[in-house]
Amino acid sequence: MKFIHDAVSILRKDILLEIRGKESLSLMLFLSLLFLVIFNFALDIDKENVSLLASGILWVIFSFTGILGMGRTSMSERDEEAYLSVVFSPVSPESFYAGKVLSNLLFLLLMEAFTLIFFAILFDFEKIITLLPQLLPVLLLGTLGFALVGTLFSFLATASRYGEVLLPFLYLPVVVPVILGGVSSMDIILNGKPGGPGRWLQIMVVFDMLYLSLSLLLFRYIIED
Repeated sequence: MKFIHDAVSILRKDILLEIRGKESLSLMLFLSLLFLVIFNFALDIDKENVSLLASGILWVIFSFTGILGMGRTSMSERDEEAYLSVVFSPVSPESFYAGKVLSNLLFLLLMEAFTLIFFAILFDFEKIITLLPQLLPVLLLGTLGFALVGTLFSFLATASRYGEVLLPFLYLPVVVPVILGGVSSMDIILNGKPGGPGRWLQIMVVFDMLYLSLSLLLFRYIIED
């Protein structure tokens, strides 16, 4: 129970900081909208091919916007060495990590909901909203993988003054299986391909469990260093 209580306390703190500072989430929403506008002008998309391109466009936006957003949340802990209060507090590094994962997961899901709504508006693709119940497991599993890996590597990267440059190079190769699973699953659902996304969802579950177990083992050493 203490583990859950501490993790929820970290989540509550991050939500309050975001409400006051409006840094991470507002940045992610702005970038996602900017990406959507760029794709809208750069690609020749119409009602015939939008369903074929939607999954790739959306997961590119989710990936790169998520990197920057999670980098900002970890930088807030590194500013003036605020994370030291966690190191010397009764809160375990594992509880701290779980709380940061939950806050990153929440902010990422809000960004993705915002992106899906504006994607439907800009590309005249209401179908993606009607299929949202089927897409929800894909988004949850993919976003959880992003949050697990992103939280770990964002703290690792911010130890360096070049952290924001290093983070994409550390983060993207590791989450490739989750991105592939998300793109493939969403493509199957949006285009009604036979077989369903079950196999890809299973792959995403396996990698999420792997990310979680490894991150819990490694985070203590990262935060102490």
